[in-house]
Amino acid sequence: MEARQRQIQAIAAIDGIPVHSRMSSSNPYKNQPSVNNIRFNEDYRRSFHLVTSTPDDDDRHHAYSDESPLPRSLDEDISPSSSIIDAMEELFIDYSQTETRNTTANPRYDQLTGSSVMRDCEIRAHHPVEGGYKTSKGVTLTEPFVFIWPKCPAEMKNAPMIAKWEVCRIAYHCSLSLEGVPLKYLSQWRDQDVFWKDLKQHNCFRHRTFPAKCDREVWDQGHGQDLNAERAVEYKARLRFDNPNRKPKLELEIPVSGKSSRLRRKFGFNRFIELQLLFSDGCATILKNKDEKRALARWLVQERHLFLSQEWVACFIEEIKSRKGKFGLVAPKITGKRVVLFAEHGAGLNISSNMSARASQINHPSAFTSVDSFCDRYDVLDWLLQLDSNADQPYIKLFHRISLGLSKTIPTVLLMEKSIRHRHTDIESSNGTPMNDGIGRISHSLLREVRDVMGLDFLPTAIQARIGGAKGLWMMDLSPYPPDERWIEIYPSQRKWDCNWSDPAHRTLEVVSVSSYTGPASLNLQFIPILEERAIDRKLMRTTICERIEKHLRNDLGNAKAAMGILEVFRKWIHETSYTTFGDSQDGTSWFVGGLPADWPGTMSFLADGGFEPRRLDFLNTMMFNHQKQRWKQMETKLHIKIAKSTSALMTIDFQGVLAPNEVQLCFSPAFDDGQQTLDDLGGFDVLVGRCPAHLPSDIQKVNAVFKPELRHFKNVIVFSSLGDEPLANKLSGGDYDGDKAWVCWDPDIVDNFKSTDVPSPHTFKEYFQPNTQTLGILASRYGKPHYLDMFLEEAFDFHLNPSFMGTCTGYKESLAYHEGSIGNETVVKLSMLLSALVDQEKSGFEFDDNIWCRIKEEQCGGKMFLKAPTYKTDDLAALATSNHIIDFLKLAIHQRIQDGIREFSNYRTGSGIGYDKPVLTTFDSDLVSYWNDFEDQANQITSLFDPSSCWFKDFRSNLIQEIDECKTYWGKAMSGKEDYLTKVVPVHERWKDILPTVKSDSLVASLMASSLKNGVGRSKDLGPWDLLKASLTFKRHHQHARFVWQMAGRQLQFIKACRGRGGDENDILLPIPVVSRMYRILRPGTRRIERALASQEEDFEDA
Repeated sequence: MEARQRQIQAIAAIDGIPVHSRMSSSNPYKNQPSVNNIRFNEDYRRSFHLVTSTPDDDDRHHAYSDESPLPRSLDEDISPSSSIIDAMEELFIDYSQTETRNTTANPRYDQLTGSSVMRDCEIRAHHPVEGGYKTSKGVTLTEPFVFIWPKCPAEMKNAPMIAKWEVCRIAYHCSLSLEGVPLKYLSQWRDQDVFWKDLKQHNCFRHRTFPAKCDREVWDQGHGQDLNAERAVEYKARLRFDNPNRKPKLELEIPVSGKSSRLRRKFGFNRFIELQLLFSDGCATILKNKDEKRALARWLVQERHLFLSQEWVACFIEEIKSRKGKFGLVAPKITGKRVVLFAEHGAGLNISSNMSARASQINHPSAFTSVDSFCDRYDVLDWLLQLDSNADQPYIKLFHRISLGLSKTIPTVLLMEKSIRHRHTDIESSNGTPMNDGIGRISHSLLREVRDVMGLDFLPTAIQARIGGAKGLWMMDLSPYPPDERWIEIYPSQRKWDCNWSDPAHRTLEVVSVSSYTGPASLNLQFIPILEERAIDRKLMRTTICERIEKHLRNDLGNAKAAMGILEVFRKWIHETSYTTFGDSQDGTSWFVGGLPADWPGTMSFLADGGFEPRRLDFLNTMMFNHQKQRWKQMETKLHIKIAKSTSALMTIDFQGVLAPNEVQLCFSPAFDDGQQTLDDLGGFDVLVGRCPAHLPSDIQKVNAVFKPELRHFKNVIVFSSLGDEPLANKLSGGDYDGDKAWVCWDPDIVDNFKSTDVPSPHTFKEYFQPNTQTLGILASRYGKPHYLDMFLEEAFDFHLNPSFMGTCTGYKESLAYHEGSIGNETVVKLSMLLSALVDQEKSGFEFDDNIWCRIKEEQCGGKMFLKAPTYKTDDLAALATSNHIIDFLKLAIHQRIQDGIREFSNYRTGSGIGYDKPVLTTFDSDLVSYWNDFEDQANQITSLFDPSSCWFKDFRSNLIQEIDECKTYWGKAMSGKEDYLTKVVPVHERWKDILPTVKSDSLVASLMASSLKNGVGRSKDLGPWDLLKASLTFKRHHQHARFVWQMAGRQLQFIKACRGRGGDENDILLPIPVVSRMYRILRPGTRRIERALASQEEDFEDA
């Protein structure tokens, strides 16, 4: 009791936050009052630093406490007494005890919500529960994870989150600490340019180099009410573990706009941050050392992280997935984890959030809900998963379901409870196998509503979506129900957890993707060994694939040549070959960096839209050539060979039961042009169907394509039979119907030379690992309700921090198949089934480490611990030439053809055209220098008329040239730095923008001419006369240094060129058509419109 009283008198406030607040939301002592704010100094293990509370602090505290105020004295000793230190030690000991306490399951931070303790102090990664996780040798392991979150100026605590984020991001870029910096948010900062200007003039930031700005639309969106249900500002940070002897390094990414998620729409967009944990090779051992990994999990889960004047807690973690990047290239594999942080409490958080703005607009019922400024992660997870109702589920699988609440979706229609039809059983075969795993039906009327909300110009056959606790695919129903009836059905295989359907947010249909026309598909690298393994004539199969490579590269080269000559075709070619959208900042970059868009496709599109032709402008010509080479390099690496008679389509099933086993149906809209004929469907063809990942010989199946009139309305999806003993999707590497796509090929030279095989008998690895079947209820019983949620998260984080072995095992299996010469080898088949198990590891929860992997190689692979990498994974052309493996053979063939293509395209791009029509490829453009020339002529004429003795223009031009040249010199120095290219561009561009007109003469003419430069185009700050004049002279002087000129002045030069656009007559100037950025984002080159325009041009040429 005495110790308890001393604890009440000495509750510590680490970094301005009471200790009980720094603990997890389920801590039994969180409602205890605090008296004085005590925080650790730099070395928290050696001494304490006492910070006395103000009278207001005491009054604030006792407003939320039954305790009477402690007596104070003006001359009291503020040094830490031994009794306080003893109390602190006992407090930590008390917190370290893990016995269950009889308290409520979800108590609130009643004191904290009404307090002002959110101060800007440094956070130490020290978990008071156990004083740091210790190894068997007693070494504290939290220290390697200690780092200091960036400080946010105290006066900005109530600023919009995007302003606080940008201040901290800029300060980090400038290597500045904001601790104690007087910086107050101003309402004028809603204008991004004013914010940027004021920050540059602040004493702390003056003469510093700033990073790139976030997109203006993102900035404006971040200052909104955060109620837009479709898109939200995304905040991402990276925590780099580069050196085991140093603190991890935090980097803040530029804010971007992206699709929102259910949790973000419910609890507020600015309450979530994505933190990527990236590990260098030297720090990767953290994930393999159980003690260090557990310490990291504990630090992430149990620590409360003070950042941006808010308390953040971790609520989810998963592996960072490699994804397809810009230009269609696969981004480099990153070893790391993605952690989602949630802001439980702090200044500037959403008080309310619109669950689904679009849903409420369409369906009229109010979807507006109130969200407290304080909200702990228990509330978030319980709202999503209804923890008490799902306590019988394995906790690892339930944790994985959190990803559904965080997945990016488009909210569409709010349904009434009666419109959701819950099926009690799946459609099952005679042996009890579900034949509709992951798929259900949606009424025609409801699907039309979804189409209208999404703004589609076609009615999709199927949608991949989430609703409540269900996920999967829903396909259009054609049953004779009333045409205006709105309903959706949910089968058991789609239901992932029991859901509270009374909540409108859980009844909002959230769309991930829709079925659509896709065109010809590429032959995936994993399919090639299967095609050879199951080929009737292997030599013929190789010949056929080689012919398809030749045809594909020939067509691709022809398309590039056509794009080089016709601007409309060039714009279409960019769209078809880049797999990116100009202005779509999903990859973490803004639209523009300096004077150009951040990526190559965006830059090429931007310049083409201004009227620049790739066969005339050397800068654009070179960019197009490099883009094509990079595409071909990727094609060579991945052997992505386009097969004209193939496509990909969502897998669905025949609910009407008209398809026999081994029958499929695929109808197209619009008709499919396969190079030889135009097809509305594949009826009458034998086809191959496959799905990635593909490892087993049975992962490609040969089936019969038919046409059934009853199924004619299902367009751009492949319909599988619902009859038989096993679903066809399951034969394709264990697929299902919840959004998986099938590769479909009807090329007779490939299909007729292929023979299917049965799926091999399953092989279990139960002697090596077992799924984790512990339920959430078991954790609750073990740790008690005040603690089980924290342990649920800590256990899940500890598991997900394990290094992934998918890449390691896949590489080994591919090497083994390569050296054995067959993917049908018994050991290779076993490893392929191991890979299938590893795919579901995140949900199954089984442990897989180096020891288990070594045992499998020793016992199942004949002790082959290390295998030489296949030749096709090297650049050894000589070895490829002597190898007989099909991938080596094809890779050498495609390499030789690509080299021939590069030489041919290189010659064509510099010498296309004949006679007088042959364009001159140059770095110069007279249209771009005309702006300066016209101004110079006008200035000289006016001066000679009104003030012939004045030399103002000579001095004006000389000063401007000097500043531009100095900027060019600065560019050369900046480009020699080690930072990435776009980061180096920003300071040079800022310097170029800061070049202002200098007129030192008292001449009236000089004053008039200078004032004429101040009038911009509308409100544009980048396209005023001075900006255009400066860009024109920059180009005139340095056009041969293309990268510098265009990176500085690309925006202005594009505008000048567009204003000089010509029609059929050389003197016929066509006015440009301005387009705002939000509309430019959605513009697409239309193939049919381009074809009609070109046909019209040909007719006009013939008539002439």
